[in-house]
Amino acid sequence: MSFSCPHFCPDEDHCLRLKTDCVPGRKGCVLEGKAEFAVPAEERVRLLEEAKRQAAAEALARGEMPPPVRSRRGS
Repeated sequence: MSFSCPHFCPDEDHCLRLKTDCVPGRKGCVLEGKAEFAVPAEERVRLLEEAKRQAAAEALARGEMPPPVRSRRGS
């Protein structure tokens, strides 16, 4: 990915503006409507949410606490 965003926190792959996972082009992103992506932002958000749910389910199955859920603002 080659873009620069003042709202991107690389340590956590997190958007400081939307307070959620960074998915360039998603609703509320500064790149929304300004760039074209091979995979639409809505699909990338959906895939990310599915992966997070799967990871949480696997953690519960192992008897572990699932990772905390971040705010979904902007998705």
